[in-house]
Amino acid sequence: MRSLFIILFLGVALFSCNSKKKQSNSKGDKKTETTPYAISKDGIGELKIGMTQAELEKLLNQKLAMKHAADMEAWGDTVMVKYKEIEVSLYFERQYNEDESVKIMQLSAIETSSPLCKTENGLGIGDERATILSAYEDNPIDMGPQYEQVNDSTWSPSKTKYHINVKDDKWDRQLTFLLVNKKVASLQATIIMGD
Repeated sequence: MRSLFIILFLGVALFSCNSKKKQSNSKGDKKTETTPYAISKDGIGELKIGMTQAELEKLLNQKLAMKHAADMEAWGDTVMVKYKEIEVSLYFERQYNEDESVKIMQLSAIETSSPLCKTENGLGIGDERATILSAYEDNPIDMGPQYEQVNDSTWSPSKTKYHINVKDDKWDRQLTFLLVNKKVASLQATIIMGD
């Protein structure tokens, strides 16, 4: 009788564990391990929004070739680099300190199209809008078609390109999913500039 009770207890315990595992899988949870390519509103891996050009050059162990480095009037610049095994676009904005002659380039956005890059809940390249909205249903979100330039003075909403911006609770950063033909084509972490 005692052995029958133990077998029954173990059976119920195993059934309960298996049931919980199936429930979490049926909800579409795509949890992944933290990787060097994890993207969040703060950046990708060690690449963080707000880092200076000098900090990034030290981290990447390379000089960043800015297209507009000599133009002290240019307020922004973009550099494409390899970070570990993925290609990333680094978007910079010129920051001024108290001494107006010192202008520092600061990272304002990071973008990648690498399938190795995923959010903490496993979203990435190829995912669809409904999956993103479900995963971030508790976050402030804005979304809509991207606008494309038709001519010198006219812009039109794209029929194939769409964006979903997932904001944080402070509204100073966002994670952007850029979709092409209804599937995520690239991911971007960015700072939101104040008015």
